[in-house]
Amino acid sequence: MKTPYQVHQELARIERLVPHLISDQGERAEEILGFHLASLYASAPIGEHATISERARRMQSECRAAAEPDAYPTVFELTAQPQLA
Repeated sequence: MKTPYQVHQELARIERLVPHLISDQGERAEEILGFHLASLYASAPIGEHATISERARRMQSECRAAAEPDAYPTVFELTAQPQLA
């Protein structure tokens, strides 16, 4: 069983790993992230599960956004609307 400190350290490590997963694995990034998170859940105390879930949602949304770039408009697409004369 990991201590709360170890859980936070592991979460930070996984968060640093996400951009590399996205660039190296593409659409499989979320699946691979899931394996890392499942391992962390299994070794974390119950009291840390809420923290893991909160941070996992952010990491998963990053992976989904990278896998489906057309599903999420960019800031440029939101602000650069064609104007009819």
